[in-house]
Amino acid sequence: MKKIILFIICISSVLAFSCKRYKDKKGPDDPRLERPYCNDPLAVNYNWDFPGTPDSTVCAFPADMLEGHYLLMDSIYNGENTLDTDNIQQVSFRIYALSKNRVGMVGFCNALDTLYFTTDRYYRATADTTFSGGQYFCGASDTMTGYFQRPMPDSLARQLYIDFTVTGETAGFRYHRGTAFKQ
Repeated sequence: MKKIILFIICISSVLAFSCKRYKDKKGPDDPRLERPYCNDPLAVNYNWDFPGTPDSTVCAFPADMLEGHYLLMDSIYNGENTLDTDNIQQVSFRIYALSKNRVGMVGFCNALDTLYFTTDRYYRATADTTFSGGQYFCGASDTMTGYFQRPMPDSLARQLYIDFTVTGETAGFRYHRGTAFKQ
């Protein structure tokens, strides 16, 4: 029995001292690992330039991309989707950031009313619908749903496509559609 224990001790000590831990060799430097990339999922440029080093200072958020003053030739359609030529008017409004992914639109109704929208990384802003029929629109009896969207960034156009549906107690459905141009 002593011989077996002695043999096991000898074998285990030979194995313990003869095996070395493997160490990875340093590979070639990769310059891509030094560049910063945005790691915020709310950002338009989320994970662009990955792999690299996460850096929130390079993030571009949709609310910031949509900010500005716009001019719209507002085309209003009635419930039958027929253009109401009597109510075509030019509307000047301003979009400003409330957070990374929320914006306010002021001036569409009047200088005091603000419409609220939630944006996504594809430059689409959807009206916040806190009420069953949408948010209040230019008066206490009207509600609005809809969106506006900017073309993808590779386009040189500085425009927004607008499509709002307004529901009113007296006028029924109205649709505001058009293209707004950044001033």
